[in-house]
Amino acid sequence: MTRALVALCLVLAGCAEPGYLLRAGWAEARLLLRRQPIPALLDRPDLDPGLRERLELTLAVRRFAATDLGLRVGDAYSTFAEVPHDATVWVVSAACRDRLEAYSWRYPLVGRLPYRGFFARGAADAAAARLAAQDLDVEVRSAVAFSTLGWFADPLLSTAASEPPVAVAETVLHELWHATLFVPGEATFNESAATFVGNRGAVAFFCSGAGADPAHPERCDEARRRWDATRARGRVLGRLAARLRALYAASPAVPARERVRAALARAAGTALARRGLGGTADLVPPNNARLLGELVYLTDLDAFDALVADDRDLGSAIHALAASARSASDPFAALLALAGRSARG
Repeated sequence: MTRALVALCLVLAGCAEPGYLLRAGWAEARLLLRRQPIPALLDRPDLDPGLRERLELTLAVRRFAATDLGLRVGDAYSTFAEVPHDATVWVVSAACRDRLEAYSWRYPLVGRLPYRGFFARGAADAAAARLAAQDLDVEVRSAVAFSTLGWFADPLLSTAASEPPVAVAETVLHELWHATLFVPGEATFNESAATFVGNRGAVAFFCSGAGADPAHPERCDEARRRWDATRARGRVLGRLAARLRALYAASPAVPARERVRAALARAAGTALARRGLGGTADLVPPNNARLLGELVYLTDLDAFDALVADDRDLGSAIHALAASARSASDPFAALLALAGRSARG
């Protein structure tokens, strides 16, 4: 599942591109205008049972996020919105071919981010084609959730509500972290921290929190499995990134560079497949934009996990992480210092 801050970035795209801004603002407004209060929907006797379960779960996760984790909840996820068929967000990213350096866009208030969102696939493809013409690796992917960083009361979208219960909880917690803390210009820290809060928060919710339901013990197991798999994928891709950086630092001729990076990508894909974490098709042909796009969400997850020895520690760990990141010039350095102190007891 791809998540993004694209909604806010669309709204803040900048007055230098008024056509883009107007189209994006209208598309975002259409989603927000479709919000319906979840309690009112739950009062409907004809509500689809599957949707009812997801909506009740969302309200329970909101309470857990506020009371147990100390996240900034406000009115977020107290509403539901059906996503129009033409309102899918398409995210464009790009990166240099000869180094692991993402192409980025500057936005007011949030700084530079390594992606740009579009509500029309054609517009996203056109932007990607312009970037590819600059000899960049490019990727276009869809997003099923977003955060407006607390500017608006984000709804649970129908695209997210169609996911299984554990994934719904992960999405809500992930996006509520964005409303709690956002470090301008630090997309990888923001998204990787949100991955930690979403996945590790779902473990706490389903295994020892309000979601620990004796009728559904499998949800605790599923939350743990998903968090373990996410961290394992991050480790494999982190090793691939380190090997590619070493390759690019050697400045080989282009044919040799492409041959070696394809081999490295295939090897990483084989490692993922062997662990049941995806496969070669995820990484081949080699694409630095795709790799960096994943690592935005998967960097140093083991360091985040080291902050929490027990489910009961998660809220205090989140509080300490947010406080350190707010005051640090390098949020990852602050994370590693916190993780080191946690390891020392």
